[in-house]
Amino acid sequence: MEIVIVGAGPVGCYTAQLLKKNGISSFRIIEEHDEVGRPVRCAGIVGSPVFKDSLIPLSKSSILNQINGALFLYRGDSFKIERSGVAYVIDRERFDKELSQGLEVECGIRLLEIEEEEGDRSESGEGSRDRLKTNQGDIWADMVIGADGPRSLVRKFIDSKRKGERRGNRAKKNNNSGSNDSNSNDDFGETKYYKGVQYKIKLEDEFFSGDITRVYMRDGVPFFVWIIPEGDGIIRLGVIAENGSRELDRVKEEEGIKGEIIDRLAGIIPLGLCQSVYKKVAIVGDAARQIKPLTGGGIYYGMKAAEILVECIREGELVEYDKRWKRKFGREIKFGLWARKVYERLNKNEHELESIFSLFKENAKFIEQAANFENHSLVFKEALKKPKIFLKAGKIFRRNIGKILF
Repeated sequence: MEIVIVGAGPVGCYTAQLLKKNGISSFRIIEEHDEVGRPVRCAGIVGSPVFKDSLIPLSKSSILNQINGALFLYRGDSFKIERSGVAYVIDRERFDKELSQGLEVECGIRLLEIEEEEGDRSESGEGSRDRLKTNQGDIWADMVIGADGPRSLVRKFIDSKRKGERRGNRAKKNNNSGSNDSNSNDDFGETKYYKGVQYKIKLEDEFFSGDITRVYMRDGVPFFVWIIPEGDGIIRLGVIAENGSRELDRVKEEEGIKGEIIDRLAGIIPLGLCQSVYKKVAIVGDAARQIKPLTGGGIYYGMKAAEILVECIREGELVEYDKRWKRKFGREIKFGLWARKVYERLNKNEHELESIFSLFKENAKFIEQAANFENHSLVFKEALKKPKIFLKAGKIFRRNIGKILF
């Protein structure tokens, strides 16, 4: 069986390494860019579980700094949460390249289209093959794994096939029952795309250096502005917003950040839920929207999903992949999507954002103890057990129930 992995980012390479570890060597991994690890489109901060929970040894030589907490700021007010070793600042290019060691990555091959071989109509796709049209000719695959990022062509292929199946099934149902079911829900979540921008700045002084990230809550910004200390007098100043560069320039001026911008990067974050398997085609990582909606981080969820994917391949049960990974952390993503929706709607009112910040500040010690870098819902679940937090949060919700529901 020939497996083709599309995309040699961290999740694509991790998937390939797991296949090797499980004795599956008949695979190819193709990458559209000329080298692994570039261009960089990531803030470059990961929770410590990325290294601790990996099923293969990960070199820590890509780690540039250890993060021991965060300082949250809003309109001149602030509070700090401390936790030793909660995250690492990494050199993403080096991290990716190290994950690709021992793999024969075929760079410069860009996927253009996938065509399903005619003939097999079974749900599992047994015996069928897919033709991957690329800029360097056709590639035939018995199984395709799409780790091709936010604008995944493999995901688009799965979406089109799944939607076609749903339309066909509804048509059969309507013909049999004589009813019109045109308003039924296809159960395909829409993807919302966010733009991220980051500057790497060599500071003139050491004011922002250290081991604490800065998180700025800003009116009208759907996520937040961050300052990540890389080390050696370098910081990463970033934001996820429509006019990201303008917002970063404002923060630079307000905070008196002086130094040379030595690098700029930009990327796209896709948030939502989707179907992640069709016959012998599956997607993983950003392609499958396996991303934390509250922060935009995706490496950890992508790696955990890759482990489930390889487990399903080994067992010959690829069809189970979508159910298994969603059973593992699908609820966490759904919660994050809901929380993001609430935050963005309340964020349009500066008075409510101030109320949210005050609520967080008053309960900083509780958050410090209960928060989990990878599972954000845990702190909310624990908060429900605290009457004072519950009552104050309830007042904010009641004032804005219309915005939240509609």
